[in-house]
Amino acid sequence: MIQIFTHTNSFNKDKGKTRYCFRSVPDQTLDTEDLIKEIVDYNSTLTEADVRAMLTVLNDKVTQFVKMGYKVELPFGYICNKAKGTAEHVNDKFIPGNGNHCFVPEFHFKKESVQAMTKDAAFKNAGCGYAIRPVITELYSIKSDATPIAAHSFAAGTMLRVRGRNLLLKPDDTRQGIFLVDSEHHQIRIESYHRIGTRIVEGVIPAVSAGNYEIKVVTKPGIERYEQYLFSKTVEITA
Repeated sequence: MIQIFTHTNSFNKDKGKTRYCFRSVPDQTLDTEDLIKEIVDYNSTLTEADVRAMLTVLNDKVTQFVKMGYKVELPFGYICNKAKGTAEHVNDKFIPGNGNHCFVPEFHFKKESVQAMTKDAAFKNAGCGYAIRPVITELYSIKSDATPIAAHSFAAGTMLRVRGRNLLLKPDDTRQGIFLVDSEHHQIRIESYHRIGTRIVEGVIPAVSAGNYEIKVVTKPGIERYEQYLFSKTVEITA
């Protein structure tokens, strides 16, 4: 469900114009693992392995042909690369990586898909200033003298400090927490927490297989919705 709230209109430069505008946030996130399960449940002839392989091939082939300059058609729209940047002279050449020259993937929804996705869409008026999703900005290891050091390698049993925004969570709700996500998308929840706040959460790294993991936080900022954030960098867990 879409949670809709009012927000100060930052484009309002005239006192005679509308002071507020509507903003929205999705009620929950359907990640790749959830999508795979939904597809398998929808079509019993497909196995989880079939769907996972199909999505992998789809990602690889779409990426390949977009890079080759194609406009690729998907069931609900088209995706292609678009050049962006500026030039001093009309005959200047576009060189990706030179100044602000770059390619940006651009997606255009099909008209019928837009109509199907927006007609009778579920929403809820959430009032003013609805809580935004959690964000992880930094990771720290807490030393024995309580000193935090920026780190991306942790041993089992050490204290992990996650710094960010909107991190407040309830540890007794097993769907919320800090999770270690391995390369096969298995999730291991941190069960022991030392500190829980809006900007900082501290927990003990559990005993897991040595390897690289992604760090994910899941919170429940509203009454109904869960929200998650996956940190952009992987960490190494040692035995």
